[in-house]
Amino acid sequence: MILSIYFLIQIIYVFMNPAFVKIIKVPPIMPLIPYLDKIFSINWMPPFYFTYWIIAIALVAIFHEGFHGIFARLYNIKIKSTGFGFLGPFLAFFVEQDEKSMEKAKIKSQLAVLSAGVFANVLLSILFFILMIGFFSLAYNPAGVIFNDYSYSVVPASMLLGTEAIANNFSILNETLKVDGLNLTKIKLGDYNYYISDTFFSTKFITNPEEVPVKLYHDEPAIKNELKGAIIEVNGFKVESSLDISKALMNEKPGEIVNVKTKYQTNNNQIEGLDYDFNLGFDYSNPNIPKLGIATIKAETSNTLKTWLYKLFNSFKDPNVYYEANANPDFTLFIYNLLWWIFMINISVAICNMIPLGIFDGGRFFYLTILAITGRKKIAKWTFKGITWLLLAVIVLMMVLYFMGIF
Repeated sequence: MILSIYFLIQIIYVFMNPAFVKIIKVPPIMPLIPYLDKIFSINWMPPFYFTYWIIAIALVAIFHEGFHGIFARLYNIKIKSTGFGFLGPFLAFFVEQDEKSMEKAKIKSQLAVLSAGVFANVLLSILFFILMIGFFSLAYNPAGVIFNDYSYSVVPASMLLGTEAIANNFSILNETLKVDGLNLTKIKLGDYNYYISDTFFSTKFITNPEEVPVKLYHDEPAIKNELKGAIIEVNGFKVESSLDISKALMNEKPGEIVNVKTKYQTNNNQIEGLDYDFNLGFDYSNPNIPKLGIATIKAETSNTLKTWLYKLFNSFKDPNVYYEANANPDFTLFIYNLLWWIFMINISVAICNMIPLGIFDGGRFFYLTILAITGRKKIAKWTFKGITWLLLAVIVLMMVLYFMGIF
């Protein structure tokens, strides 16, 4: 219930940005599952297909309602009816308890029955998370190395300004690059050449330039040849880790020609093979060591819920390894993403179902909790009404923010 309130607050915060609303154009009262990536700016979620939704909802309904029935019978609460049905293409399953029998039961018994559906969703989430890990370990193998940046150094801006720039032999060279939307200019600093973003030259450091960090890309082949994608082969040597790249270059020397093969995912999600031939660079800390000039930036290490979820969902993968399916890639990915979405939707339903509103199990759960704490029905009813009106006001606020953003 606390998580459900937290996510509602997050959505309000997001919809307070009109520019963001204009981009996503997703009403806040729409089902959130397909839009989680847009609303919470998550870019690591797999594609969502209608087939996933049908299968996941069927599993959610059967186990959620089924557990309500099992726990109702466990506590001798009568069940009026059970059954299956179809809501369009969706399979529905229902268990209807006898209200009089439910009200006569002890509060703890009622709470157990009400929370049984969420309990089932949590169990399914754990089960399908384990299945997802098992399937991934059997269906995928390491097949390359992923890098997300080029080799660079960070220096204080003061080294490039005034008397310090002269002392450090700083000069601008007549060469430019455009990589990943960045306009880079070649410079010389000390004994080595670098590439610096053109934004540096348009920035005025009024005070404390020694505290302003500047990123300098090393003058190495990866950035100059716009190397991109996952590295799968170096000089005919198949690589599965960064250590394999070091082994492939072990007998090479800086300046020698090297062949690098990569696999790159295009904007339309197609995998394209790329082939590069260029002269090796060198390690700026040891000029005798050959280098491609690639780097890996670690994911954010903050303790936010978003970061924690990212770490959980990817805990069984090496973020620097490119994986390939052992069999049909499309079918393998379809099954893996299906397991992922069943896991994700069960977690989402568990959280949403505990919102303290009358239409959810969380509504009656909240009422009974207050009743158990206070022992007075009047206080429980007034508290429940108060939280209901507050949440309805939150929903109205989200809609107002949405329309303000759209228009």
